[in-house]
Amino acid sequence: MKRIRQLGSYTMALGLIILLSAPLGFAQAGARQRFVQRDQSEQSATQNSSQTGDQPAQQEDQQEALFGPVHPLMVERVGIDPNQVLRLSLHDAILMALENNNDIQVERTNVQIADYNLKSFRGAYDFFVEPFIQYRSDTRPAPSRLQQGVGGIPLSSTETLDYNISVTQQLPWWGTTWRFSINNTRTLTNNAFAAVNPFYNAAVSIDVTQPLLRNFRIDQTRSQIRIQKKAINLSDSLFRQRVIDIITQVQRAYWDLVFAIRAVEIRQEALELAKTNLENNRKKVEAGTVAPIDLAQSEAQVEQERQNLITAIGNVTAMENALKALIIGDPNAPEWRANIVPTESIGHLAPVLDYESAIRLALANRPELEQLKLRKEQKEIEIKYLKNQTLPQIDLVASYTSNGLKGSEVILDPDLVPPGFAGETPAGLIGGPGDALRQAFTNDFRTVSFGLRMNFPVRNQTARANLGRARAERRSLDFQENKLIQLISTEVRNALQNVETARQNIEAARAARIARERQLEGEQKKFEAGLSTTFFVLQFQNFLSQARLAELQALVNYNKAIADLQRVMSTTLSAHNVEIAPPTGGK
Repeated sequence: MKRIRQLGSYTMALGLIILLSAPLGFAQAGARQRFVQRDQSEQSATQNSSQTGDQPAQQEDQQEALFGPVHPLMVERVGIDPNQVLRLSLHDAILMALENNNDIQVERTNVQIADYNLKSFRGAYDFFVEPFIQYRSDTRPAPSRLQQGVGGIPLSSTETLDYNISVTQQLPWWGTTWRFSINNTRTLTNNAFAAVNPFYNAAVSIDVTQPLLRNFRIDQTRSQIRIQKKAINLSDSLFRQRVIDIITQVQRAYWDLVFAIRAVEIRQEALELAKTNLENNRKKVEAGTVAPIDLAQSEAQVEQERQNLITAIGNVTAMENALKALIIGDPNAPEWRANIVPTESIGHLAPVLDYESAIRLALANRPELEQLKLRKEQKEIEIKYLKNQTLPQIDLVASYTSNGLKGSEVILDPDLVPPGFAGETPAGLIGGPGDALRQAFTNDFRTVSFGLRMNFPVRNQTARANLGRARAERRSLDFQENKLIQLISTEVRNALQNVETARQNIEAARAARIARERQLEGEQKKFEAGLSTTFFVLQFQNFLSQARLAELQALVNYNKAIADLQRVMSTTLSAHNVEIAPPTGGK
């Protein structure tokens, strides 16, 4: 089998880029490269070739077929249409997962929910318009002659119609709240001494409340908005983490499917070989050169290989369903009946990477650390708010009101009122409701007030306890960070070790497979010369099938180990050219 050797001298950083951004045994960004194993040294390769000699061209072709792209599995399986072939590269599988995976959709929706929550908190700064209309009729006994009705009726009757409107807003700075109001009242009374009836009261006012200590630098609304901005970034980080996890799962499921299909091919070849041996033994039994018991052994071997093939086909369906569950979102999609054919070749490229470089990448990129940082920032905002709540509440309150009064003139009957009450109504009081409102805007009749409103909790235990709890939670996050860094360091160590172990397993599995091929070849020659039995030939056939499966599994494990290494270093997105737009509301 041809070996591709990496040429040139690479620095550690360049080697790291190759590992993380170049495809490892699969197509990436439109460019396909195939990497196969190279022996650890030219000397060991020379020694192996001198000991074993050149492998036959047929054997090399078999290895090329073993590790090259798989062929469609054209057998009947539950829920699968063998003729509905779906050829799928790893890159295409990842794109399908990004578009369809339900877990990714859930996290994407969570980002949108966090953005809507931020808009909801910002709604506290909206203008609130409050129209108010009310009619009231009041009739009661009049204890005073001045309150009696016309003609000395001993009761007071008043009809009032209020039609007001006000606008209120809390400003996003300094905790200021203002209110602008326009109040209008129409009053109709039976009072005999009313100079105008009905009369119209109008008032235009503005009220301002300004905190001076508590809620000045930060209040509940501002703290919620700042915390929610961090929550949007936190949701985005969780979304990125979920995308990384799903891409890693897709890679593992893809290579598991490749292995499962290859295992079927190996089992099919083993079954055909067992059938060939059975036919040869039948001929030899008929010729009297082999004992009939050897024929029974060959028949048993055929049935055993048939069982192995059936099991392998069932495993393909399980692995295929696992991959479909990751890349297909709709449970009724027609792709569930598709016969998936992976188009990638199995191979590996030994990474140029050391622990220090890997841990630096992990600490810089892991979304868990970013999430913990955002939670600490959220907690700092909460602490700032709760510390402010321990201060006394001292608010500056100010109000300015301009009034107006108009009405319809009433001519008092001198015979019905005491002397001195009869006379003309002042012209400034005569008018309608519009006149009263215009008079209010002239600022001729003003009311101004300002003062301090104070609230001093005696012990303020609730606020102090809340502040203490928040500070304790903040310290807990520091310990969680140390624990997380330790966990990441352990994961990086284990991932690097798994990559190295998988690479060494490839070397060992390949050597074992070559040895099993030589053993089977030699045993067949001995059998043909009458120096061996069918039992040993079948045994070495089984050994070779197991060795080929072991080598294939070693290569698959290596690709899965690389995927896990990318995950623990959080370089999966850049390795697969996946970019996620930053959130719009978290700034």
